[in-house]
Amino acid sequence: MKRVKKKLPKKYKNISELKYHNTSDTYRRRVLECISRTDVDIAYAVLRKEQVYINLRDKHQILYNYITGSLVSTILSEYRCSHDVNVIIDKSLDGVVGEEFDKYLLYRSMEEDMNHIGTHGLEIYHADSKQNHCIQAADFVAGAVHRHYREYLPYTDYYSVFENRITIALDYFNGRRK
Repeated sequence: MKRVKKKLPKKYKNISELKYHNTSDTYRRRVLECISRTDVDIAYAVLRKEQVYINLRDKHQILYNYITGSLVSTILSEYRCSHDVNVIIDKSLDGVVGEEFDKYLLYRSMEEDMNHIGTHGLEIYHADSKQNHCIQAADFVAGAVHRHYREYLPYTDYYSVFENRITIALDYFNGRRK
């Protein structure tokens, strides 16, 4: 993100945090192309809210914890992690909500340990996205994935730019799993 930011016009250089939603299509593509050239694996989960039970639709934190826990658990299983794993989350989760999230992820991690041979520790860090370039990069990937599933338009769909870096794609209710 530092290298990308240096090549951006002046109006973007003074912004403390690059985000997908407030960047032009030209620079979205450039950021995603830079990400696709790195040695990174991309994993994501898609959940269509209209397919969620009505009594769970307003329980955003429960859904968030479950989806994130499922994704982390799948990553641990697919990669057969036998070493400590760091999970870096945007610091938007505060107080009790953040503690509950951490507990749930640790629970899912231990559950994965019991199901597969492999011992790993899970370290969860909550970082400020303004200072963490990896979270900013993840925001661009998430924005492009969201746009791809929500409003597919061939001329603004950047999913194909990084599709070769996707190793895990969980699509709830459609059964897609890469």
